[in-house]
Amino acid sequence: EYEAHINEQRCPGGVCRDLITYSIDPEKCNGCFLCVKNCPMHVISGEKKKPQNIDQAKCIKCGVCKDVCKFEAVKVQ
Repeated sequence: EYEAHINEQRCPGGVCRDLITYSIDPEKCNGCFLCVKNCPMHVISGEKKKPQNIDQAKCIKCGVCKDVCKFEAVKVQ
């Protein structure tokens, strides 16, 4: 686990905010806009009925998008 954090800059446990990213799986996202409406930073965008995108540079990794998604389309890596 130490090597993953230091050498690979990733957190296998998914708990270190600086080392995780949130993304939306286009295969699972149906564009319902729940994540868009609930994101406190307003960094999720896209067209209705189409997969959404998260602006990684502005995302604070709070997890709200993952919590509200009914389709399990938000991935934490």
